Amino acid sequence: MDTKKHYKLYKSGKQWKTAALTAVAVVAGLVATNVTANADTTASTDNNTVASSSVTTTVSSATSASSVTLQTSTSSQGTSLSVAASSSSVVVSSSTAASSATTGWQETSTGYTYYNEDGTTTEGRAYSYLPTIGSTDSSSYNWYLTDNGNVLSGIQEWAGSYWDFDTDTYTLHTQDDYVQSQWGEWYKIGSNGQVQSGVQQWAGTYYYFDPTTYLRVDNDYRQSQWGNWYLFGDDGKIETGVQQWAGTYYYFDPTTYLRVDNDYRQSQWGDWYMFGSDGRIVSGLYDWMGSTYYFDPSTYLKVTNTSFTVNGATYTADANGVVTSDATTTAVAKAMTALGIPYVWGGNTTAGFDCSGLVQWAYGLSSAYRTTYTQQTLGTHVYSNVSAAPYGALLFFGSDSAPYHVAISLGDGTYINAPEPGDVVKINSQKYFAPSYYVVIGQ
Repeated sequence: MDTKKHYKLYKSGKQWKTAALTAVAVVAGLVATNVTANADTTASTDNNTVASSSVTTTVSSATSASSVTLQTSTSSQGTSLSVAASSSSVVVSSSTAASSATTGWQETSTGYTYYNEDGTTTEGRAYSYLPTIGSTDSSSYNWYLTDNGNVLSGIQEWAGSYWDFDTDTYTLHTQDDYVQSQWGEWYKIGSNGQVQSGVQQWAGTYYYFDPTTYLRVDNDYRQSQWGNWYLFGDDGKIETGVQQWAGTYYYFDPTTYLRVDNDYRQSQWGDWYMFGSDGRIVSGLYDWMGSTYYFDPSTYLKVTNTSFTVNGATYTADANGVVTSDATTTAVAKAMTALGIPYVWGGNTTAGFDCSGLVQWAYGLSSAYRTTYTQQTLGTHVYSNVSAAPYGALLFFGSDSAPYHVAISLGDGTYINAPEPGDVVKINSQKYFAPSYYVVIGQ
């Protein structure tokens, strides 16, 4: 077989060099074929190998009806040539397997990986300004979070917090949103892409997200990041109006969402309720705005236009619900205000009381009824079932003619009295010191 060598000058840098190209004639009648090729190095023609960089050269033949295609595949041992028939031209192709390093974004089965200029990836997590993934504009850049070069998406931990990265663009999700993570949980995302906690506004209301888990909190009373407390319902929404919580009811202002204390408020269904100093709904007797009211223990509604009994005492509520009491109830209530005042022999003022002095002061008795002996004449003596003496009855200890102590019944087996020197006005039980009989004043 004949072998022909053609030499051509080419320029590498500032020096002219000579290259040799070896062509193999494989088709009979191939004539007058001019072959031009560029190469970076000059190599021996032994064994039909050429040391070449990655180039593709098309060689046109103007005089032959057939052509030869030369495909060059460069390995570390050299360049081998394969020959095949073609219709119009000769093409020399070469691809370097161990030449320049892989750089930039490379698509993988799980996403994209970024390779630095030296072909390496950045170790660990990094938030970097890199060419935009999928863009043909070389001037387009975006910020990406990578882990050993692999771009990340979804909820990711970075710089001591958590952030959401778009699953399509891999860029930070910079708008208020409520998104589902790659593991199925839902999180509130702020306009800076950060996962939020505490009280957050979303979809026309407010929610609370746990500072540890970042998950929405349902049916709980929580303290906000600014210190105030709020109630959140079964659907996580902040609550207003009358709400049941921890075995009772509270009222939360529709404007501030804060718990309301010591106020009379209208519920979302129209009824009015009283809430005490601890925010709890009120039942029973309650002083409000200079008057006393009574709230039904079952319905919590204010009682009007009726008389009722509480612990043996009789009260009347007018059309506005203002409560007044009968003389007995008023007297007992007055006596209760003296609790803790010291015992003073012969005393009948708030500076000190003895037993009969407390009764005289509470009931407003005249001086004719200053002593225990005279007070036992105010009504009929009752000796049976003394432990069930009615509310406000006077309890006597001793004989009919010479009782030595008097107390005021509270209607439940207890009584208020001024016991003895060195003691104070207090409540005692008939279980430990039982009276002999009782008197209901005026009966």
